[in-house]
Amino acid sequence: MNCLSQIFDVSAIILLYHHKVGTSTMKLLKLIVALTLSLTIICCSSGGDRMYNDRVEEFLSVLETIPSTSEHSDPASHFSLVFKDFHLDAKEAKIREVYADTFYFNDTFKTFRTIDELIPYMEETAENVKTTTVEILDVSKSDSDYYLRWKMIMEFTAKGRDIRSVSVGMTQLRFNEQGKVILHQDYWDGAEGFYQHLPYIGYFVRKVRDSL
Repeated sequence: MNCLSQIFDVSAIILLYHHKVGTSTMKLLKLIVALTLSLTIICCSSGGDRMYNDRVEEFLSVLETIPSTSEHSDPASHFSLVFKDFHLDAKEAKIREVYADTFYFNDTFKTFRTIDELIPYMEETAENVKTTTVEILDVSKSDSDYYLRWKMIMEFTAKGRDIRSVSVGMTQLRFNEQGKVILHQDYWDGAEGFYQHLPYIGYFVRKVRDSL
């Protein structure tokens, strides 16, 4: 099932909801338009037709193939080398200091497997924001992974409008024996932390959330 079919499926659910509760036709059309625009943006940012279930299966497979984390004396400080002030610190030297040459990286927007893919993505992202600061709230460890719970404040400009977003999330990390990251999986609501703040698109994202 691709992104287009996902839009059709959810639209069908809205139509069923409309039939049962008797919402107005205009409200129904607004919901479908909002849904279509929002899902189209989200699908495009996450790899077009690539199935969400496929990404989950890929991640679960990666968990089985990448070795469990090596002990790290201070995972929060290591993570913060790049993310404490992402706008200033997301530079090639620091990224290479934090990440191994090959790894699994997913920030809910993009997935990368090599350092040479990750560096330009991070540098470009950092250039497109005024500030992005991440405060580590808590660190925990399982047998195989570290988990960092954080608060992120992001400030950027879109269509001449200054935007400030505050959100919370968590990052799952694994380290190799050299103390570098070999697995980075974010758990973060991109709609809450990013899309809903954008001009135009944000209106539709908020309407869908409020209406369903």
